[in-house]
Amino acid sequence: MSFVDNLSRNIVGSSDAMMALRKSVMDVAEHNIPVLILGPSGSGKEVVAQSLADLSGRSGKLISVNCASIPKSLLEAELFGYEKGAFTGASKTHKGKFEQAHNGTLFLDEIGDMPLDLQSKLLRALETKCFSPVGSSREIEVDFRLICATHKNLYKQVVLKNFRSDLFFRISAFPIRVPALKDRSGDIENLVYHLAQQLTLSGQSNMKFEIEGDALWLLKTFSWPGNVRQLRNVIECLIIRSGGQAINAIQVQQALREQNEQGLNDQGSPAQQALNAEESNRSPLDSVTDYRSFFVSNGKLMIAEHLKTVERKVVAAALVAAENDVELAAKMLHLSVSELFDKKQTLDL
Repeated sequence: MSFVDNLSRNIVGSSDAMMALRKSVMDVAEHNIPVLILGPSGSGKEVVAQSLADLSGRSGKLISVNCASIPKSLLEAELFGYEKGAFTGASKTHKGKFEQAHNGTLFLDEIGDMPLDLQSKLLRALETKCFSPVGSSREIEVDFRLICATHKNLYKQVVLKNFRSDLFFRISAFPIRVPALKDRSGDIENLVYHLAQQLTLSGQSNMKFEIEGDALWLLKTFSWPGNVRQLRNVIECLIIRSGGQAINAIQVQQALREQNEQGLNDQGSPAQQALNAEESNRSPLDSVTDYRSFFVSNGKLMIAEHLKTVERKVVAAALVAAENDVELAAKMLHLSVSELFDKKQTLDL
């Protein structure tokens, strides 16, 4: 199988965005420059990183680290390794991810969550290809290719002094953007069948996959805030519940409702709480981009109440995006500050 065919099997989709993404991967794969993969959570950044590593021609393997999932106090030791006795509990020498990635690819996922004090050590390792394990003065030389990923706006983090500007420019030599699933809805049908085949081949489901047209249409018109990861979870749930029978629209609606009910959002400002409440309490089909699907599945809508709900959601989203800067949010909404204050009071925000 050619590289192009293999890439198409891993990065699924025929939309313009995905065609451009595959071209970017092919263009940069064999070059030893850092790549920064951007995109929302669950959009498939890990798949892109794996594809880059597979096509790189490097003899080593892909070593992945999620910077957000490891406690800050342990991240340095995880990345650079440590000597025996370097700290309490260090009963033996440990080889870090940098050393494990020698002759291969190091993938730092959620790089935007890396602590500032560790960013300087990462920058030095990138520039010199040398590092010292925790508790050691010896330097280890490594040959690795770096790929980073984040769902954050790193440039904004630089402005806010949460991310080093020199590191940002060093890791973003070649940026690749992975689109949100809602922005490539034309790929959803292919993804549905691809994910179902993956689940079957991996042994996670031994049932056949069959889906009715109306059910597939509902999947194609849902907004998928959790992107491909959420779609995969829904497909797995539907396959299990179908019992080998064709999946219908009612089963899809139930699965989407359960996804929303199980969503856990961070609580923050009143506006963020209101936005979270709207997300968790709405019908699972309120988020579709085409209202026709809402009426097909639910039938009735009280327009005055619905418009008030939409207005509340829009105002809350603007306040969250503006980080509760009322003047900025008012500009976003083309309102005066006094008008926005009135709306906040009326909408209980």
